[in-house]
Amino acid sequence: MTNEVIWTKLVLERFIQLANLTEEEEIVIRTRAAGWSRVKQAMELNISISGIDRIISRLRKKYDEVQRLDPILPPRKRSVYGRNPEETRE
Repeated sequence: MTNEVIWTKLVLERFIQLANLTEEEEIVIRTRAAGWSRVKQAMELNISISGIDRIISRLRKKYDEVQRLDPILPPRKRSVYGRNPEETRE
């Protein structure tokens, strides 16, 4: 998620406020925005890497839901090439 959205302080705080995150989700999104790797998060938070992946997956779903409601939150880039899957190739 860190490469999909540019996490400014305003965007991060707005997302946390609107998405009604659990304490665990909030810690994971803050550390991801700070540049921590999944491995470092798992080690520091005593959660398995697959547990971190599940939390990140939930965060993506929540972000997509609240992003539609707030113009401050930019849309996620859903492709490694920087294009949304809805866009067609030309």
